[in-house]
Amino acid sequence: MATVKAFIRTISKKEYVNVRFRLTDGRNLQLFHKSEIKVDPSHFDVKAEKIKTKVLFNPAKRKDFDKSISDRKNLIEEIYISETDKNKLSSVWLEQAIDKQLHQEKYINDDIKHPSTFIKYIAYFIDKAPLRRDKTTGRLLANNNIQKYKATEKHLINFAKQENKEDYLFSEINIDFYHRFVLYLQKLNFTQNTVGKQIRVLKTMLNDASDINIDMKDFKVFTEEVDNVYLNEEELQRIKDLDLSNSPHLDRVRDSFLILCWTGCRYSDLDKLNEDNIENGYFTFRQQKTNTKVTIPLHTVVDEIFKKYNYQMPEPITNQRFNEYIKDVAEIAEFNSKVAITRTVGGKLKTENIKKSKLISSHTGRRSFCTNMYKQGLPTIMIMSISGHKSEKNFLKYIKIRQDEHASMMAEAWAKIYKFN
Repeated sequence: MATVKAFIRTISKKEYVNVRFRLTDGRNLQLFHKSEIKVDPSHFDVKAEKIKTKVLFNPAKRKDFDKSISDRKNLIEEIYISETDKNKLSSVWLEQAIDKQLHQEKYINDDIKHPSTFIKYIAYFIDKAPLRRDKTTGRLLANNNIQKYKATEKHLINFAKQENKEDYLFSEINIDFYHRFVLYLQKLNFTQNTVGKQIRVLKTMLNDASDINIDMKDFKVFTEEVDNVYLNEEELQRIKDLDLSNSPHLDRVRDSFLILCWTGCRYSDLDKLNEDNIENGYFTFRQQKTNTKVTIPLHTVVDEIFKKYNYQMPEPITNQRFNEYIKDVAEIAEFNSKVAITRTVGGKLKTENIKKSKLISSHTGRRSFCTNMYKQGLPTIMIMSISGHKSEKNFLKYIKIRQDEHASMMAEAWAKIYKFN
């Protein structure tokens, strides 16, 4: 028999915490829901699941709070009992089912009401995007996803203008349209991967409307392996040793970058690397992009940075601004060597020699972590558990070791195995 219990996390140092609910049915099923209902931890009776009787509390507010707990428990039970497909149950499913009940206006199925022409439909899709949910995590779409939709919309509008059109019929969105749009993007000198991203977003938007019948099986999403850089441990130390006291904004960016380099995190998870998520020398949190739970040991460099800020890290700036500033830091660190970068630009394969400092970005941190830990001989599966990579194929894309480095690593391994110099 299913039971629902309300509880709070008593380890929190916050004045008010969210009331959480746990649904259990036997030994094998536990589902969790974090509600919007908040309470002072010292006022909450864990056993009675209501405000403590001895606490001085406004009677009307006490009644409202206790009722909100009772109502939410009843709602969770009703949702669980009414669900016939018990195989799809998860905490993400429960959160979405509750949200649908509490905010039904967000889930009105109005696909059949969308505009009947292509450009207007794209605008309609973007207008509704803040109410859409990630199919993997069940969460509302992040703002960066919506910005990607808007960027593709801008290209589609400009492409239409170039063809002297204001809009297209859905019947005109075919393989010929695809080839013309790809050529348009290539003429903008976009890289192969950037062109591929625009096509991927286009397919995502069109696939969302079930009544639009467009054959997109030949709309190829271009991808190519990119020559990215990483920073070895000596270079990371060089960044760490910089005196940036006269440039506080660069000082903060440098510190945040080093945290990424010694945790393997994405920039979108930087705000999760805080005191609340540290316990016994480990960070534990769910990644923003994939909802994967990771546990990361607290490296001495990271701990030193946290102590510098008294465990209150500055709020992250935008990723775009961060990438501008970290290039300035790399310039000060004199990463002046030239790197040969080969990629497809404007539909043609090109090789450019670019100064290393110009290639550093927030994602260099994650790439450096994976590569440096790999060079230290840590097992791949161990590094993947920290970085949150789910497949070795994707993980190995992050390993940026030159052929001579591989040869040197093998020579060192041979020396240990076969006992020769």
